[in-house]
Amino acid sequence: MRTLRRALPFGLAALILLPLSAAHAQSQQPPNAIASSSYDPFFLGYETEPGMDFGGRTVASVQSLISRGAFSMSWAERHPALAPVWEFPVGAFLTVVQHEVDGHGGRGREFGLSPSYEFGFDFSGATSTKRPPRTDVESTLLGVGGVEADGIMARRILLDSLRPEGVDGAKIPLAMMAKLDLTLYVSDVEKPSSKPGDFIDQYKSGNDMAYYLVARQGARRAIAPADVWNGVYAVDTNDPRLRDTWDDIRVTALWNALDPSLFAAVYAYFREHVLHGQVRVHPPTLRVSDALSLSFGTRGALGPQSVSRYLDLYGITRKGVLNVYVRDLDSTIDHTWGAGAAVHGVRLGPALEAGLQADGWREPDALEGIYSRGDQRWNVTGTVDATFGSWGLSGKVGAKSRGFLPGRPESKGAYVGLGATAAW
Repeated sequence: MRTLRRALPFGLAALILLPLSAAHAQSQQPPNAIASSSYDPFFLGYETEPGMDFGGRTVASVQSLISRGAFSMSWAERHPALAPVWEFPVGAFLTVVQHEVDGHGGRGREFGLSPSYEFGFDFSGATSTKRPPRTDVESTLLGVGGVEADGIMARRILLDSLRPEGVDGAKIPLAMMAKLDLTLYVSDVEKPSSKPGDFIDQYKSGNDMAYYLVARQGARRAIAPADVWNGVYAVDTNDPRLRDTWDDIRVTALWNALDPSLFAAVYAYFREHVLHGQVRVHPPTLRVSDALSLSFGTRGALGPQSVSRYLDLYGITRKGVLNVYVRDLDSTIDHTWGAGAAVHGVRLGPALEAGLQADGWREPDALEGIYSRGDQRWNVTGTVDATFGSWGLSGKVGAKSRGFLPGRPESKGAYVGLGATAAW
C-alpha cells in the first residue's frame, strides 16, 4: 500500500494575493450588480466516477453553509471585513477534502483501487489504496487526481460567478486556493537533475508531482506500474526527458496561475463581500454592449502522456455564460490542439437552468505510448437544474471517447450525475 501525501503552503498564496486584492478594492457599488442577499442553494449530489464536478459542488456548498452560519451571528454581520478570518481557513481545509476524496479518491474508485484517507489538523491530507495501479493510465491519473479535482471545483465556482446573479462570495477563497493547488504543488517539487536526492525523497514520501513525473518516466520505459507505485523503481534523475517534463509542468503551472477570471473574482470578493458585506459577488468584466460582456481565463491540467494548457473566452449575457476555448496538448516531443464550446447557467425559465458542453481534441505523439498519435477524441455533456420552491433537482448526462479530459472518466462511454438542492 502506497500513500500520496499533500501539505501545501496555502498561507503563502493568501499572503500574496490578499494584500494585493485588498489594496485595489474600491468602495463604490458595482454598476451591474443585481441586488440580492440570498445564498446559493445547498447542493448534494453524486455522479459517475471520478465524480469531481458534483463532488466539488457539494464541497463548495459546505463552504457556503459554514460561512452563512458565521454571518448569522450579529457581530459578524456588523463586521463583514472579518469574513476572510474564517472563510480562508475553512476553504483551505475543504480544498484538501476535494483534493483527496474527489481527486485521488475519485480516480482510485474509478479504477477499483479502494482508496482510503487521512487528514491532519495542519490542513494536510493523504490517500492510500489497497491495490496498486495496473496500467500507466491508472498510475499517472491517480497521482494528479488531486490537483485535477481542485481545478474542476474552482472552474465551476468561477463560471458561476460570471452569471448575471453572481455567486456566493464565501466560495471565492475556496476557488482561489483550489485553483492555485496545481501551481503551488508544482512549485514545491525539486528539479530532478539539480537535487536528485531531494527529488527521490519527494517521490518516495508521496509528493504528487514527483510521483507524476516518475510515473511518466516509468511509462516511457515500460516499468510495471506497481513498482512505480510502491516506490521500488530506481529513478533515473539524469534522464533528459524527465527534466523536459519537469519544465512542461512548470510552464503549465504558471499559465494556470495567470488567470484573469481568478483575479477578477478575488477583486470582487474584497470589494463587495468583505468591504460591503454583500452575500453575492460579481467580478468585473469587459463591457461590449448592454447585452454582452467578456472575460478571459487560463487553466492547466496534467494528463497521462501530455500536459494541457487552456485559453478561455467567456461571453456573459443576461441569460447565462458562453464559453469557447482552445487547448494546447504538449507531450514534450509533440504538440496538438483541441477546442471546445459551452453554455453555462442558461436560464430557460424562472425555475429551469441548463448547460451544454462539447469538446474535441487530437492526441499528440508521445514516448509514453498510451494513446496513438493523431487519435481524434470527443466529449458531449448536458446539465439541467430545476427548482420547485425551496427544493430542486440537478441532472447531468454525457458521453465521451477514451482519453483524458479533466473531471471526466478516462474510458469510453456514458456518464451521469444526479443531485438535489435546498434553499432557505
